Formats: sequence, structure tokens, C-alpha cells
Amino acid sequence: MNSNPILYIIKPGDTLYNLATKYGTTVQDIIDTNLALDPYNLRVGQQIYIYSYNNDYWFSINQVNLMEQMNLIWLEHILWTRMLLISIASNLQDLDATQTRLLQNPKDTANIFKKYYGNNTADTIQKLLTEHLVIGKNLIVALKNNNEKLAKELNNKWYKNADEMAIAFSSINPFYPREQLRQMLYKHLSLTTDEINARLKKDFSADIKAYDMVQKEILDMANFFSNGIVRQFPNLF
Repeated sequence: MNSNPILYIIKPGDTLYNLATKYGTTVQDIIDTNLALDPYNLRVGQQIYIYSYNNDYWFSINQVNLMEQMNLIWLEHILWTRMLLISIASNLQDLDATQTRLLQNPKDTANIFKKYYGNNTADTIQKLLTEHLVIGKNLIVALKNNNEKLAKELNNKWYKNADEMAIAFSSINPFYPREQLRQMLYKHLSLTTDEINARLKKDFSADIKAYDMVQKEILDMANFFSNGIVRQFPNLF
């Protein structure tokens, strides 16, 4: 790594994931270098320091495979959630088939972590992610039916589930700080709620914009999980 960091000025559309990819570093390294940085609130014009790897830095094939698998699985998570949202909002006949495909995602995600943490951890991840998706589905229905009381109860359960996920993931990897992960999961729920509300109101421009925000955030999350595994098990990469 270069001994002198690069002074970078945040531009519109920048994310820590994109900057880490551009400069051959990691999101966590950028955060560690800029202790006062709020990774969830990048401000245009803000100055940060980035240590860039030398040109001879390379990713092993194992690391590339992990990153590709992690990116795909989390993109599928939001894609099939969106398909379910559209199906419920528009009363489509593909609802059951879409829900079945969506609920395959927790097992697929758990299988990635199983390689590094074993069956018990994978089972916990699958259970928590399944709960997350089921609560989300029920929340969409409650909001569509204007059932404010039920929607509030489900929203509380959704955030409690996020707390449980933050605890579970932080317990298996020292590079998954609980509070950072909790804030990341909370942001995912908030952005997804924006997407749900816009779709149900038939504000399709806002709906699409919200989904774009969800996509950017989920890729940051995927990168966070991949980097944590690589840092915890460097001999495997």
C-alpha cells in the first residue's frame, strides 16, 4: 500500500463501495483511515483520505469468486423483494411463485457463510433472513390495506429482527462491528420502506429512485460481508 494517502473530495453519486473498488482498497480501510467519517452520510465536497494499493495489488480467484457470489445473492435479495412488492401492489397472479423464489434466497445466502462458519451459523442466518422477508411481505400487505396498527407492529418486529441479525453476524467475525452492521441494516429497512410506500402510492418515479438507492446500499453491504470474510480468513484467499 502507498505510504501517503490520497486526498479525495466526495462527488455526487460516490459510495464507499465504489471508491474502494476504484482505488483497490476496502470500505473498512477507508473508514479506519477517516475516524470521523459517517459511512451512511457522505457529503458532496467532503474531504477524505484513501490509501490506495500499488499497481501490483491483485485479487485471488477465491476472493473474486466470493465477491461475485456475495454481490449476486444480495442483489437477488432486493430483486425478488421488489418483484413481490409489485405483485402485491398490482394483484398479480404470480404472487405465490414469486414468494417461493424469494424465500429461496435465505438458504442460498446461508450456504455462502456455511463454507466459513459451519451449519449452525448458516441455520441461524437462514432463519433470521427468512423472518426478515416474511415480516417485510406482511408489512407490504398491511400498508396496502391501510392497517396502520398492524403495520406499526410489523415495523417494530422488522427492526428487532435487524438487531438480532447484527448480533448474530457480529458474533462470528471481528470485522463485523455490531453497531456499524446495525446501522447498515436499519438503512436497508428505511430505504426499502421508501420503495414500498412509493410503489403503493403509484409514484413510479419515486419508486424507481428508491430502488436505485436500495441497490447501491445492498452492494455496500455485500462488500462489507465479503471484506470481513477475507480479513478473517486471509490464508484462504
